[in-house]
Amino acid sequence: MKPRNGAQVDLQPLSERGGRWLKANLFHFPGAVWSRKRGCVELSEGDVIALHLVVERITSVELRVRFYGRLRRWDGMSPVWTLLVRGKRSAPLQMNEAAN
Repeated sequence: MKPRNGAQVDLQPLSERGGRWLKANLFHFPGAVWSRKRGCVELSEGDVIALHLVVERITSVELRVRFYGRLRRWDGMSPVWTLLVRGKRSAPLQMNEAAN
């Protein structure tokens, strides 16, 4: 699993078997599309919100899941949405800076 821009996530197969399974079972991921150009499944927003269910579905057929990029810090079960949409935030103002 690899994050793209914003809160978008791709499922990139780690093996030929994984690629065949993803193509044959694309219907399990409503709104997802197979990207021939990138060789992966581009998940829909709904699937990304429930990414833990996607992970469960993939591991239930004994395929491995690896997390890349911002997803490396994810535990695989907690809500992932805030981790994905979190951008670089400016440092909070110090108390004495806010008083000036």
